[in-house]
Amino acid sequence: MKKVISAFILCLSIYIIYRDITTGTFIHPTKATTVSPEVTDAHIPYQMVTVHPGDTLLSIIEAQQKGPIPVSIDKAIADFEKLNPGEKAQTLRIGKTYKIPLYKR
Repeated sequence: MKKVISAFILCLSIYIIYRDITTGTFIHPTKATTVSPEVTDAHIPYQMVTVHPGDTLLSIIEAQQKGPIPVSIDKAIADFEKLNPGEKAQTLRIGKTYKIPLYKR
């Protein structure tokens, strides 16, 4: 019985290797999607600011305003990410310059 099972496993292994080499694995075709480039909102005023150790988006905006920010934190994050495509407000890098949105009181 062991010989039959061993022969079956050997044949199955050879078949799997043969199939993988000749036809490869199944790849599901994906539909091509068009990605439109992100457009920065020209109506959001901003200031170029270089990030220093300990800076956060909130602390930078509060320093510009010399007090609490006049908009919600979610709006500030959304505006920052519009002005800086591909960047996240949570991952500011020290020494890098970003466009920080300006708000009127």
